[in-house]
Amino acid sequence: MYKIYFRQAIQLLLQNKLMSIIAILGTALAITMIMTIIVTEEIKNINVPPEVHRDRTLYIPYQITRNSSGGGQNSGYLTYETVHQYLKRLEQPEYVSAVNQHVEEFNINPEGVDEDIEATVRITDAAYWKILSFTFIQGRPFTEEEFQSGMPYAVITESTARKLFKDEDTLGKSIEIDYTPFRIIGIVKDVSQVFKHAYGNVWIPYTSSDDYKELPYGIMLLARDSKEFDVISQEVRDLEKKYKIENSGNQLFLKGPENNQVYNMDMWAENVDEMETNITLQKRKKIFIFIILLLIPALNLSGISLSRIKKRIAEIGVRKAFGAKKYVILIQVLYENLITSLIGGLIGLLLSYGIIFWLREWLLRVPENTLIPLNTLVSPLIFLTVFVICVLMNLLSAGLPAWKASRLVIINSINQNEKTT
Repeated sequence: MYKIYFRQAIQLLLQNKLMSIIAILGTALAITMIMTIIVTEEIKNINVPPEVHRDRTLYIPYQITRNSSGGGQNSGYLTYETVHQYLKRLEQPEYVSAVNQHVEEFNINPEGVDEDIEATVRITDAAYWKILSFTFIQGRPFTEEEFQSGMPYAVITESTARKLFKDEDTLGKSIEIDYTPFRIIGIVKDVSQVFKHAYGNVWIPYTSSDDYKELPYGIMLLARDSKEFDVISQEVRDLEKKYKIENSGNQLFLKGPENNQVYNMDMWAENVDEMETNITLQKRKKIFIFIILLLIPALNLSGISLSRIKKRIAEIGVRKAFGAKKYVILIQVLYENLITSLIGGLIGLLLSYGIIFWLREWLLRVPENTLIPLNTLVSPLIFLTVFVICVLMNLLSAGLPAWKASRLVIINSINQNEKTT
């Protein structure tokens, strides 16, 4: 039966090509706008190497300290004292990693060679390699013992190794970063700038820096399970209370812990209540935008669906005369219109990919020449989302016309057709 419906739907599309093109393009443009938003969010939040634990990772990006005597407040990135006296002692997370929030550009060169290249250097700790999953071509990351010892070790990307040493064996050689030699102990595959926490050309332990106690820090927390987020958040709130007791009533507010989605919203707040209010408002805005993007195109497309059905009133009357049930007529009309929606949905998805590549600097906050990995664009969830949106568009645009068609009285259908002819 559905094969017959499918063939009939294709015939209807070919009979009135102009109306079919308008319906398909209308659907495609609506789904393009929706999928651009959804795919952008998916790129930022999907679990994909090297950020394989996004769904279990929490972030604390900055702190606010207030003087108990009313002498004002200081806000900014986490200090070394906050990280090591409090956050590094968290017990609930599986791993706690402190990273330098300023991903800096340095001129680096092979030791003893004057020619240098510009590279993005990420300064971090040993736990960083437990939270993220890099593909090592050679070597390994620095260990906790090496980190604690402040060993001047470095991990570099494959392309950086080629630029510095051409085709030579790189492992074990030394590079100079800001005139300080670092021995290469690991080489990893290149990382796209899409990955905000993983991207870099060189990684070194922050204990190898003389001024590491002055660096601006951020914290990544890996939970054993996302169900433990609330427990970890409570432990962080308890740390704030502990800080107040140990610092003569001075107050500490830690932004977060935030899950990956909230972290990407990049919202400012001065306390927990303000943060929760901002998150709620942001979610409401997104829901409102999705409703508008679905509802307005669907209402416009419903006129096209209604005009198609009017041309088939006699056919529907005859089918009902031969015993077709109302729900059969309803399913047929919706199924035929779904074919149009699915074609428009596929076109819309492809257009959304084009827009994301075109506007990646604005949407993803990455440079124009940044490569977007295919595995962040194509996933079962994306295709399922497109299908669900197509079904919703179909129900909204063809639901009312299909329901009216299924309720037509047989004699009125035939008589109305005779009047129109």
